[in-house]
Amino acid sequence: MNSALVRCAAALLGAFAAAGALAETVDDYAWAAPIALERPAPFQRIALPPAVYRGMTHGDLADLRVFNADGEVVPHALEPRALELSTPGTPVAVPLFVLGTAADSGRALNLRIETRTDGAVVSLGPETGRPRGPAGAWLVDVSQLGQRIRALDLTMNDPTRQFSGRMRVEASNDLAQWRTLVASAPLLQLQAEDHELARLRIEWPATQARYLRLTWSGSPPAGLREHVFDAARVEPVPALVEAERTWLALDAPQVHEVGGRHEYHFALPRAVPADRLRVEPPQANSVVPVEVFTRERPDAQWRSLGRHSVWRLTEDGAERRNADLPLRPAGELMLRPDERGGGFGTGVPAVSIGWVPHALVFAARGTPPFTLAFGRYRADPAAYPIDGLVPGYGKADAATLPIADARLGESAAAGGDARLKAPIDTRRWMLWGSLLLAVALLGAMAWKLSRLVATDR
Repeated sequence: MNSALVRCAAALLGAFAAAGALAETVDDYAWAAPIALERPAPFQRIALPPAVYRGMTHGDLADLRVFNADGEVVPHALEPRALELSTPGTPVAVPLFVLGTAADSGRALNLRIETRTDGAVVSLGPETGRPRGPAGAWLVDVSQLGQRIRALDLTMNDPTRQFSGRMRVEASNDLAQWRTLVASAPLLQLQAEDHELARLRIEWPATQARYLRLTWSGSPPAGLREHVFDAARVEPVPALVEAERTWLALDAPQVHEVGGRHEYHFALPRAVPADRLRVEPPQANSVVPVEVFTRERPDAQWRSLGRHSVWRLTEDGAERRNADLPLRPAGELMLRPDERGGGFGTGVPAVSIGWVPHALVFAARGTPPFTLAFGRYRADPAAYPIDGLVPGYGKADAATLPIADARLGESAAAGGDARLKAPIDTRRWMLWGSLLLAVALLGAMAWKLSRLVATDR
């Protein structure tokens, strides 16, 4: 009897250990989508669409796996998301006016200057009736650019002319007060047999200005007192622009009335890293002050994200709306409008959330096709750091292995919605069963021992 009980307990414990060691399968996840490879490469990249985010339950994307055709999990990583992008500072052609001897460095211009209401220079003329004189200074109109600038490129009137000199660059916003950007910048254009050396670019720390004045630093180069430059381009500072967001319209809200005020509750997909919010009033020509709240769980406290004015106005047949509002990832969203102006009026607001999607990179190990599986209540993070998966990733001096772009197909049910719910904890029940069996075994051994003692007596 003892040996039978021991064998039974060992078998149960072995089954418990085996259950914990089972490898994952696609059916362990609620959804699956096929991955189509565009070209062979050791690493493949897929962008995660809204359907994937909506099907997951973990905000850290822990319930994501990539399987090969043999059912094996392959390594994957998530690329860093760029929330802002730097646009290159492309040189822009700007008007160049010849001032002649009418400009004195550091002083106001002794000219009659006509400008438009937006500040653009229309024409220049001498303040008196006398001729302007030879070209000794130039005025560059950058008032229409509206950006900080950091460099100026000049174009020679005669590309074959040789010269060497130094130029002073000053900046102004009103053509009266000037400040020096560069006191003495070298300019030259030289030729020797088949070789040419040219430097017609002047750089300075990024600055905001509407006008630039160019004068020779010291005496002008020999033979250059007539017209020299006939075109100019300025280079703006690279600007940061927001990365394009993916947008998801939320389901209709639940409307609650609390203390005579209406509250609009929206459910948010937990895995979406939303950072932008769009609120569209139901009626045109609406302006609604509203306070935005979020919380992680139904039993958590609401946290205010601030008060904003959302509006939807019609002008000349076109609609204008307020800028996108800031948001943070959460489980629930609440809008509390100011009711003094009627709140949102008739109907409910249309709300959308925006975010920069992740790109998933995986090692194309094993036999294709590959499958992305996602959506599981109980899942541990499995993503590698991107530089730990792809050798040399992000290092300019390293030979980074290529990453090919793949396409993600339509998702379909794998394990189904049951995988999104808390499963029966079989491990816990097996553990309790093992403990109860062990207690029963000890009780049986004690009972048999007591019988043996009684028999000996």
